[in-house]
Amino acid sequence: MLFDDNRLLFFDRQHIESTENVTLTLNPPPKCGPCLHIEKEWELGGVRPLSIISWEGAYRFYYKVTLDEDHICLAMASSTNGVGWERPELGVVPFNGSTANNLVDIGDNKPNEVCVFVDPVASDEHRFKAVGHSQQEGGMYLMTSPDGLRFKRHDGHLLQFIVDCHNSSFYDPRIGKYVIYFRGWSRTRPIPPIPGSRVVLRAETDDLFHPIPYDENAADPWPVSPKWSDIVDGGLRRMNREVPTVLSCDEEDPPQASFYQPAAVQYLPDTYFAFPSLYYSFPWPPEGKFINDGILDLQFAASRDGINWRRDFRGSYVRLDLPDGACTKMMHMLTGMAPTAYRISQYYVGGGRTHGEGRVDKDTKVHRPTRMGAAIVHRIEQRMDGFVSADSSYTGGTLLTMPFVLGSDELRINVDTSASGTARAALLDEGGSAIPGYGLEDSDCIQGNDTQYVLAWRGESGLSDLVSKPIRLLLQSRNTKVFAVYPGDGGRAR
Repeated sequence: MLFDDNRLLFFDRQHIESTENVTLTLNPPPKCGPCLHIEKEWELGGVRPLSIISWEGAYRFYYKVTLDEDHICLAMASSTNGVGWERPELGVVPFNGSTANNLVDIGDNKPNEVCVFVDPVASDEHRFKAVGHSQQEGGMYLMTSPDGLRFKRHDGHLLQFIVDCHNSSFYDPRIGKYVIYFRGWSRTRPIPPIPGSRVVLRAETDDLFHPIPYDENAADPWPVSPKWSDIVDGGLRRMNREVPTVLSCDEEDPPQASFYQPAAVQYLPDTYFAFPSLYYSFPWPPEGKFINDGILDLQFAASRDGINWRRDFRGSYVRLDLPDGACTKMMHMLTGMAPTAYRISQYYVGGGRTHGEGRVDKDTKVHRPTRMGAAIVHRIEQRMDGFVSADSSYTGGTLLTMPFVLGSDELRINVDTSASGTARAALLDEGGSAIPGYGLEDSDCIQGNDTQYVLAWRGESGLSDLVSKPIRLLLQSRNTKVFAVYPGDGGRAR
């Protein structure tokens, strides 16, 4: 979980009583370009970015490195601000006779993708967890580590299914369970010639050291894949209804669209964000050029419980680049964020080729050599809590919040009026009556751009007489973006 407090965000209307001439608006973040490039010899065999975590005051970015056909490692870069990244010499895995590198040991395992996360309730021995998968290794499995540098795989599998692509795994303290979001395949929305389409599934468990329960009698199962029929007893197949589908395209999306991977995070105790890749599939040969081909960009979804997801903003969260850009055809968001005081860094991988470019049949293997200086991962920069804002019109609008309990002797908001906008604030009691001394006529003019703007009335910001009491905030503004309200320590939604 990124933040453990009770800030009020406006990606839905849960904290909004009423609005007039105010629109909820998705705010796509600016692109900041690559933040890590291939610079080391051990990266030339191929890299795959994975996930970002926070640990002991710094950020870690994990990515997979293929040393040779028989040896796969993870690698770790570190950063204090999420912007500049360094490769620490970890002294763990030898490469060409030296351990002076940033390689992370995962033994003999060969996962396709891995999601590394810090488990806040685990023993020190298993503090770091990595949920990986590989068809060659029989499905999804768990690795753990005391330091995030030396991982050991645990016996058995979490799920013996084909669950290719990045997963998003974390411990959810709200429900006291581990949650994994991963790719499934729905058979109810086919995209020919495939008799199905990609969706996001959700599994939960209170014990990652045992197989994850699923509905063994689920209707309409996929057949066993001929390619993986002998890997495990009974063979491997895709997942359909064995666990719940939580994100999928619908009638408002193009019929060629599906969701490739989730990039889901728990942002607050009651707030979950996902940044799935929307995959627009091209026709297969002979109508199209290649099999399993298409383009992908990044979308936005939000939830209050991690199960029921809203896609109120159907526009792209991050759009594909212009022809001279690096990511003109594909984008995949990574799991994890790096917040600082004013901004949040997010990370994605992408490229200038389509998904199936070069694949003329199922047996075609397209080799794309890795070169020094190539980008490993790209960064985007979102405003703190800036994903969605409540925007008043140029001529003016109002927003009234639901009641919340004030937990500090100051009330702060995340606001941007720019130059042509202004705002004033009033505090109302739980029943909606004005609190004397805190009316719109008493409010100092709000003008500026700040993630922690302190509200004041007749020059005074102190609210000690209202601490622990339920109040409402009324904002009257023009051309103003309001991103969040911060009730303060101990403050909570009513």
